[in-house]
Amino acid sequence: MAAPEAAVVDASVLVSAFLFPHSLPGEVIALAQEKRYRLVLSPILIEELRRSLLNPRLKEAYSHSAEAVDAWCVALERLCDMVEELPSIPAVCRDPDDDHVIAAALVAEAAFIVTGDKDLLELGQHEGIRIVTARAFADALSNSASDGEGAA
Repeated sequence: MAAPEAAVVDASVLVSAFLFPHSLPGEVIALAQEKRYRLVLSPILIEELRRSLLNPRLKEAYSHSAEAVDAWCVALERLCDMVEELPSIPAVCRDPDDDHVIAAALVAEAAFIVTGDKDLLELGQHEGIRIVTARAFADALSNSASDGEGAA
């Protein structure tokens, strides 16, 4: 059996998965827990996630604690393959703050970047890495699973 493909999941999807665990972004994380793909993150993504979830407006709107955020980040760190060192890459994305996501995917030789970020999504792909929404990623995994069901 081939190793599962790798995917970098962007902070936008991780935030939604935390706030709405039964949503499609939550399903993306559940699929990693089921080892349907290899979740790849970087320290920058974890910090971006933490910073977003600890934003006072978000905390007030959703009533989550700093402890719950820390626990979520630790759980993700245990689940994922962490890309510690990101290379400098030429500007790829309209928003250069998003280039670290692409750098992580390149280092990990990921097949996908899963994101809700329009600046990343508009690229569609980069060096063979598909840049897709959570829906498109879940569909791709579902299709690859059903393609392999008839195989002996």
